[in-house]
Amino acid sequence: MSLFKKLLVPVDGSAPSDAAVTLAIRLARDQDARLVFLHVSEVARIAAMVTTTGMCVDPTPALNAEHAFGAEALHDAEAQARQSMVQSEALLVEGRSADSILETAFRNGTDLIVMGSHGRGGIPRALLGSVAEDVLRKSKVPVLVTRVQ
Repeated sequence: MSLFKKLLVPVDGSAPSDAAVTLAIRLARDQDARLVFLHVSEVARIAAMVTTTGMCVDPTPALNAEHAFGAEALHDAEAQARQSMVQSEALLVEGRSADSILETAFRNGTDLIVMGSHGRGGIPRALLGSVAEDVLRKSKVPVLVTRVQ
């Protein structure tokens, strides 16, 4: 009997994200579970960063690059799952990362969220925030957080 049927794995192409993908694939294989890989494009944040110069700058190239990066991260995660003979699907959404992860987990009937953490502390964490911490605090389903060792 499997404890988990569907695992949500947010991906962003970072080393902690890659570690979460590897762990989630192992768990899914052991549990005969399905993976849902998710990349969240924070469009509002990207547009704000591009236009903070005070000049009228078209954010489209930055947004297109972010979508392409997300699609590549999802493609890589799915390829790893396929290689391990684990069923998966990929979702690319726009929004705020933590909120989008939680909303996707709810909409997809996720049993477990597996995600990486950069493990920042102090000022970097205060400035950048912690998506993993936000998800941990608000999630109604279990969250497994991993870091690169």
